[in-house]
Formats: sequence, C-alpha cells, structure tokens
Amino acid sequence: MKMEDKITKIREHFYSTNLSKNDFHKQFFAMYGYQNADSLRKLMIKKNITSKDRSLQEINKIIPPVVASYNLETLDNFGIEASLGEEYTSAKLPAHLKKIGILSDIHFPYHDLAALTCAIKHLKDQKIDCLYLAGDCFDFYAISRFERDPDKRDFKKEVEMNRDFLQKLRDIFRDIPIYFKLGNHENRYARALNNDAEEFAQLHDLQFDIFFRLDKLNIIMIEDWRGMEMGDLLVLHGHELYGGGGVNPSQNLFNKTICNTLIGHVHRTSNTQKKTGFKEFINTYSIGCLTVLSPKYMPFSMHNHGFAIVEIQNGKSKVDNIQIRDGKIV
Repeated sequence: MKMEDKITKIREHFYSTNLSKNDFHKQFFAMYGYQNADSLRKLMIKKNITSKDRSLQEINKIIPPVVASYNLETLDNFGIEASLGEEYTSAKLPAHLKKIGILSDIHFPYHDLAALTCAIKHLKDQKIDCLYLAGDCFDFYAISRFERDPDKRDFKKEVEMNRDFLQKLRDIFRDIPIYFKLGNHENRYARALNNDAEEFAQLHDLQFDIFFRLDKLNIIMIEDWRGMEMGDLLVLHGHELYGGGGVNPSQNLFNKTICNTLIGHVHRTSNTQKKTGFKEFINTYSIGCLTVLSPKYMPFSMHNHGFAIVEIQNGKSKVDNIQIRDGKIV
C-alpha cells in the first residue's frame, strides 16, 4: 500500500471511531504495520490526524433540518435543551477564621527573599489564624509561552524549589489552614500539559495539587476562576477581571466589582474608598508583590513589595494593606 493511501485509510478509520488517540494508537498500530503505538502516534501528529480535526469534521457535517410536530403547551421550556453554561461561585472562608494573612505574586523561585521573609515574620508575629496565597505563588518561567532566557529554562529546578517552599511554609505555619489560590502563572502548568503533553494531562499524579503535594501538606487549593469570600470582602487574584492595573488599580477594581474587593496580580499597593447613597462605604484594594521589582521584561515598572492582613469581626472586614521597602515594613 502506498504511503498516501495508508494515511488516508488511517484518517478515515480514526474519524469513524470515538476512540481517544491513545486508545487508537494502542489498538491499531500493528494493523497498519507499525512496531509500536508511539510510531503510529508520531505519524498521526505529523499528518495532522487529530481529535480536534475529527471533531471539526463532525461539526461541519451538513445535517438537514427536521420539522417535528408536537404540542408546545405540553413541553417544559418548549422542549429547548438545558444550557451547557454554569454559574461559577466564590468559596466562603470558614466563619471561625478571623485573622488572615494574604501573600500574593511571590513568583517563586523569582521571589525577593528580603521582602518575602519580612512578610512571613510579620504574619508570625501577628498570630494569624489562616494563610491565604492569593495567586502567582509560582512563576513557571521555564514553561511560559513568552520569550524565555535559555539559561533560566530549568523546569526541574523550579519544581524542586516550589515544592520545598510549600514545605517551608507548612513548617512555619504548622497549625493553621493554608489556602493556595491558582493565578494566571499557575495556569501555565495546565496549559503546558494540555498543549504539549495531552496524553499526560489527565494522569492523577500530574494534577496540580498532587504534583506539588498540596494534599500531603494539607494545603487547600482554590481554582483559578474562583474567588474567596472573607466576611464582606471578596478576595481574587485579579486576572479574573482584567489584565493591567492602570493608574489606580483599586479604582479600576471598584468599577469592576462594586463591592469590597482585594486583589494581587498588579504588583502595586493601592486603596480606594467610596460612599454609597445609603451612607455605606465600599473599599477596594490591590496589594504589593513579593517578587523582584525590576525584572528583565519590565525593568522600569511601578511595582512595589507588600502583603495584607484581613481581620473579620461580625462579618465585617478590616484590611491592613502593608507595604515593604528595602526589606522592612513601611
């Protein structure tokens, strides 16, 4: 059989099944004269025989319209199928937690050690009863889709340092709950798996919380799309709302949520307070980062170091938005 005919036959065969690529490779590699499943996999990738293209072929099939005769009055919702959409809601911090330390944008292992240790020491001294890592705790530089310095592309080293950092945090804050919110940088991990290693993406041991041992350290993971309600304060990473912070990040945040909200993401400390017609105050905050302030990709940024402590009494939040300069609290 000519190679062109074989490729056509493989494509038609794969498109006619509902098998995953992995299962198709395993079941039919010998049938098409290959020594192993990996050889068939490489050919299909090279010839763009993919699950995505199979789905597009199905979608693009011409389906003739069918006019059915039925009584609309007897059908709930006129027979329209249920929506595939889903309402995503925020998590709620347990009510017994009253003093929460918030660290954001550490970007480990590109952290600023002096700022990070300053924040940790202060939280220890303040006797917080919960630690909340509000996103971009890890950087994942080595698997970024943006331009990378070849000398810094060491994913193995990043993983080792990230795991060790979480272990250190658990050792320092041994007896309190720790939450790990996924930010846009943590999303790099899932994106790399889905785009570059599709077959591995669903493996249990490679799921984020398992791979980075959050389960072993009793650290609670919060998905990247999910907020956290701390009393009357909504805590987000910030990427859920917008990309940049603008001149006044907290003012932009107020315009987005119109409720008490705190974010990281923009690497800058800012506060906004507005009074409503009912004489109630709405406060929005952006907190500083704990990574280097003048990275190569943005050497003249307006970033500053900082973190926050949230205290909750009778369901009302009070935020201490703390700045750090030269390794010391301002």
